[in-house]
Amino acid sequence: MKVSAILFSLLVACQILPAAAQTGDMTRPDITGIMQAHHADQFSPQRLRVEYNAAVARLNQLTGAHKPLAYTYDFVTDTSIALAGGNAVKSQTKVSYAYDKDGRARTVSSSSGLERIVIADPTQHAVYLVCPERKEVLRLKGAALDEPMPVQPPVAQGATTDLGEKVIAGVKANGSRSEFTVPAGAQGNEKPLVHKVETWFSTDLATVVYLQLNMPEFGDIVSHVDNLKFGDVPASTFALPEGYAIRDIALHE
Repeated sequence: MKVSAILFSLLVACQILPAAAQTGDMTRPDITGIMQAHHADQFSPQRLRVEYNAAVARLNQLTGAHKPLAYTYDFVTDTSIALAGGNAVKSQTKVSYAYDKDGRARTVSSSSGLERIVIADPTQHAVYLVCPERKEVLRLKGAALDEPMPVQPPVAQGATTDLGEKVIAGVKANGSRSEFTVPAGAQGNEKPLVHKVETWFSTDLATVVYLQLNMPEFGDIVSHVDNLKFGDVPASTFALPEGYAIRDIALHE
């Protein structure tokens, strides 16, 4: 199982959590989806639709007093996996985000030495995957983006503790902590797995600004917003690179 794919799914889950926050369940990412992430191409058409829906969900949350803001930030994730004999494997990944006041989102990440840029544009009802190494842009647009997302049933239930409010990365955030158990056999595990999740959510950004997970099968994972900057984000940030071929793709190809 590749931890990088799991982390990518965690980061995407953080961007979709605003919708869950309205139902009081913002502290528990879809663990089932995270577990299954390594089975699929993390940049498949389905993944692009998730990115687009995340941008739309964020825009929908930012209404009334919380109007869309333009800003950029990095989401840094540190992972520590304990090994036998007191050894450990540690790694760090970073995903960079940019948003404008129209709700457009740009995500830049790297995996296996390849850079991937995703541009989700609700104003054009389209999402693009920029592949620099082959100078190609994959485009998913139209009705496929409106198809309902499959719902994964929760594999566990757990109690949630309200942690109150504090300032993280310069913005106010509300925190909560959950502990829940994945039953034996639910994921091929011989014994129950206890998962602990702490989440801090900013309504101003409509996103998670701090996430800490303790998952025995994956180790300790801590993600946080870094280098948050408010201000005008140039339209060129969301422009497709010149000279790249654009290829339309279907959701189920």
